[in-house]
Amino acid sequence: MAAITLRPPRWLSRGVALGLASAFTLLAARANAQTSVGGSAFGALVNTAGMVQQTPVAMLPTSGGMDEQSLDAFSGSTAVSSEWLTALTTGAVDDAVSSSQSSSDLQQVSVLGGLISADIVTAMAASYVSPAGAASDAAGSGFTNLVVNGVPMTTDVAPNTRVDLPGVGYAVLNEQTLSGDGVTTSGITVNMIHVVLQTLTGGGCTILGCLPGTLTTTGEIIVGSANSSVGS
Repeated sequence: MAAITLRPPRWLSRGVALGLASAFTLLAARANAQTSVGGSAFGALVNTAGMVQQTPVAMLPTSGGMDEQSLDAFSGSTAVSSEWLTALTTGAVDDAVSSSQSSSDLQQVSVLGGLISADIVTAMAASYVSPAGAASDAAGSGFTNLVVNGVPMTTDVAPNTRVDLPGVGYAVLNEQTLSGDGVTTSGITVNMIHVVLQTLTGGGCTILGCLPGTLTTTGEIIVGSANSSVGS
């Protein structure tokens, strides 16, 4: 007796194919929906003596888009003054590459009565994620005519450069903080000028000897801040 070969009906094969295609489409849509972008930027933040002043913050929706905030001038008491502040953040979610970019740009910056000054301060943060991985960088960030403690600084300030400010605290220039696993998530926060205000408390001397004082953080000043992040 000849062997009998059973073939599924054409409508069944076609239905299975359509079902598989729909399943893959649904999975791809879910994967894309799980990818998010984030970003924010602002010109200046002053947090001293319990008083907080901050310039408008540009915020990126997790689904992507754009936001921009600007001011002609800002004066946070005697802590910070600046002109022409612009904060911008953009981003997009895509199957191939999802990315976000943020920037903060200020001109004629003066911090603590000129203890730190610059003609231009620019913070840039960029992040992306693709099937190949995720990464972030601060390319494009920099200063023009930066002066600290009366000393001109190089235009290309290395990331996380710390400068002591006697009687005030210290400053971190081109502060960069990375986050994420570098595979499916990545983020970076850039603060071009981050002043940590400190005061010496306690301590003193008696006939029995001297006790050292304790440095206590009393506030902070941030100028030129940009953040970007991506995740899937």
